[in-house]
Amino acid sequence: MPKVKTAVAAIVLLMGFVAASVAADHPVPAQRAPTVMITDNDNGRSFPARVGDVVEFHLSENATTGYRWAPEDYDEKRLKLVGTEAGNPGAAIGSGGEAIFRFQIVGLGSSTVSLRYWRHWEGPSSIIRRFSVTIDADQ
Repeated sequence: MPKVKTAVAAIVLLMGFVAASVAADHPVPAQRAPTVMITDNDNGRSFPARVGDVVEFHLSENATTGYRWAPEDYDEKRLKLVGTEAGNPGAAIGSGGEAIFRFQIVGLGSSTVSLRYWRHWEGPSSIIRRFSVTIDADQ
């Protein structure tokens, strides 16, 4: 019986070394936090950033009423939309939440990002709010 326990312990120890070796050869890439965080209070402002940075918008919305934020205009040569999500904590009609948009900076220069708050199925006449910021990107 002691030989079995010794063999099991050796196998477990060997598996630990193998796992550590594999992890060292293939590290998990670190999640990069957004460089620029933009909120409702930043409408009309300008922000410095660098190529490769992520700009993250957090805008309040009541999606349960049908109104949602949506990108209206941005320079696709300088910015790439890399993610969107909705944070709606309540399911009741009229409960608040937020829209999140992530843009990665892919080119140098100044670019204005414009978003509209609307009911897309009702068209442009349903726009009740606009939001824009300017991103000034360097290397």
